[in-house]
Amino acid sequence: MSLEALEPSGLEVSGQLVQRVADQALVLVPAAEGALVGLHHGHTLRYVCGSGRLAAHVGTTVRVGSSLAGLAFRTGRVVRSDDMEADPRGDAEVISRLGVSSSVFVPLRRAGESLGVLVVSSAQKGAFSRRDVALLGKLADFLGVAVGLSKDMAATWGKLAGPGGTLSPDDGRLAAQRFVLGVMQPEQLPWIDARERIRAVLDDPAALAIVFQPVMDIVEERTVAVEALARFAPEPKRGPDQWFAEARAAGLGVELELAAVQKALSVLAQIPAGVAMTVNVGPEALASDRLSALVQSAGPARVVLELTEHALVGDYSALRSSLQDLRRAGARLAVDDTGAGISSLAHILKLAPDFIKLDRDIVAGVDVDPVRRALASALIGFGAETGASVVAEGAETTDELEALRRVGVRYVQGYCLGRPVPLDEVTWAATTARKTTPFTAGETSGPV
Repeated sequence: MSLEALEPSGLEVSGQLVQRVADQALVLVPAAEGALVGLHHGHTLRYVCGSGRLAAHVGTTVRVGSSLAGLAFRTGRVVRSDDMEADPRGDAEVISRLGVSSSVFVPLRRAGESLGVLVVSSAQKGAFSRRDVALLGKLADFLGVAVGLSKDMAATWGKLAGPGGTLSPDDGRLAAQRFVLGVMQPEQLPWIDARERIRAVLDDPAALAIVFQPVMDIVEERTVAVEALARFAPEPKRGPDQWFAEARAAGLGVELELAAVQKALSVLAQIPAGVAMTVNVGPEALASDRLSALVQSAGPARVVLELTEHALVGDYSALRSSLQDLRRAGARLAVDDTGAGISSLAHILKLAPDFIKLDRDIVAGVDVDPVRRALASALIGFGAETGASVVAEGAETTDELEALRRVGVRYVQGYCLGRPVPLDEVTWAATTARKTTPFTAGETSGPV
């Protein structure tokens, strides 16, 4: 296990302590609009943590010999500037870049060693009072100890990681790291536990199984596709949605999704010709080169990629570009859970999917609720206008099935037609390779 695997978002325990110094500086001095902590590196000070309006400037460096921060560092005294643009002691280029007008610079020292500088700033001239300067001066020793402690913690953490940043589960280092985090950051232990659970699933082929639920053409009464659904064996026993949600929270969502896709596609060749397989992926996995390679290897003409309603897409243009080659090769795109929320409508409008999947919230009670029937009919009409086929999922009763048939839904999946089961238990209803459907490459896919 790598050291990074135990660090929330790659941030060291020590780094969080320095970040708290910057964060709390804004609480301590209400006039401050931003704060930075700079550490000494050779002839420069490099700002490693920031808060408020200065957080975006983390990574900026200033020269020790020709800056106000450097002056505080060299002299060991608190330095105040009420008009930084007019102050000849400052670095004009850096002052302009930071966009600040007044600042207080607090030297960070410990046991006679100069470590760096805390800067609190405002866009207003003369923002800081003598009381602010005196208060920061009184806390200078504490701030220096806090930053020095962070350096000690970083060194200790590095020793716990072992050679090359790797851990052996048998030599006690993992337990030692958990102990350190339990003392310093107990709020991170659930994150680590979650990450270890997901890693265990990824490392154990038997921990993840795939079951398949048929998608039926209810006009011709035949199976046209199967949806691949993940099931998890390890404790705690819970639904797949919870496993994937935990994986995303632990930073392993894409890895778990791709593991499920890989396992599902590995048996695509065992499915009767003319029947497609649909797999569920979020936008990050959908845009990845690894997914593209898996689909291209399995045969894109029989693969439908389902984007869930619950997944937010940050850049639709980039996602469309990533999908272009796969869709041209025959892979289909479906928007899942339509009707469960707003995201699915944005997915439909911006991605032009081949399939619109009606959520169970619409299907449930469609036989007795005219509003649900009207919504299903409207989506069928929309699909017809845009070249997308509608699939109703979650049909559980024959009455719901008949109501869907009456409003014009042709493709349905649900318990009344077949439950998710292992591949060798799927009942293939009148499948034939001679008939084409929107699920396979015999017909034109939706817009690219």
